[in-house]
Amino acid sequence: MVQCIRWYHDYVHINSKIYDDIKPVITKINKDDNIKSVINVGFDILSSQESVKISEYNKKFFSSIGIHPLYSENNSCDNLYNLVSDKVVAIGEIGLDYLNKNIEIQKQFLIKQIAIANALKLPVIIHSNNMNNEVIKVFENCIKPKYGCVFHCFQLDIESLKYIIENGFYISFAGRITYKNAKESIEIAKLIPNELFLIETDSPYISPEPVRQEINQPSNIIYIENKLCEIKNMSKIELEEKVNSNTKKLFKKMR
Repeated sequence: MVQCIRWYHDYVHINSKIYDDIKPVITKINKDDNIKSVINVGFDILSSQESVKISEYNKKFFSSIGIHPLYSENNSCDNLYNLVSDKVVAIGEIGLDYLNKNIEIQKQFLIKQIAIANALKLPVIIHSNNMNNEVIKVFENCIKPKYGCVFHCFQLDIESLKYIIENGFYISFAGRITYKNAKESIEIAKLIPNELFLIETDSPYISPEPVRQEINQPSNIIYIENKLCEIKNMSKIELEEKVNSNTKKLFKKMR
C-alpha cells in the first residue's frame, strides 16, 4: 500500500514580484492534494493586504502579515492592526538583515511588530540574515515574543540554536538543507529536538536540489522532506506527523 503524504503547511510568497501572474500559482496550489495548506507571508503593507485578500477567497491559504527588515523605511507598523482577520495566523516576516545598513531602524520595526504580535496573541516569523545574535539581544533587552516564534530558513549558528531551544522557539528548514555544501545545516538538523522544527519551501526562493535552477514551487517540499527523513532517521509518516503537530502548536489558528 502506498501512503500519501499530505503536508499540513508551507511558507510561500505568492505576492513576490517574481511572479508575473499569481492566479496560475494559486490554482496549482489549490489543486495539489499533497498540500493541505500554505501560509502566504507578507513582506510589506501592500503584500500583506494582498495576502489577507487571497486567504479570504482560498480555503487552503492562511496569511502572515508584517514588514520585512529590507522594507522597513517605506511602511508603517501601525497599519498592520487594520489587516487582522481570522486567517491571519502570524506576524512576519520581521527581523533584521545585514544587507541594509539601517539596523537601528530595523530594530525599532522589530520591537514594534513583536509588541503587535503579543497584543494580538500571535506568533512571529523571524527573518534573520546573519543577525541571529542581534535578534536575540532584542528579545533579551527589549521585548520577547509571548506566543511563539520561528526562525525561518535558519542559518548556521550553534550558539543561537542553544538559545532558541532553551526558549522553546522553532527553526524551519528550507531548500539549503539539500545542497552539497550543507554539512553544518545537517549538524543543526541533528541537534534540534523533533518538537521544535518545521520545514518550508520559501517559494519562489531557495529552490532545493535537484531543481535548484528553477523557480521554487510548494510541491518541492518533498525534497526537503526526504533530506530531513534521512538526517533524522524518520519515516515519511513520522516526519509528517511531527511537522503537523509542531505547526498546530505554533500557529494555533490553523487548528
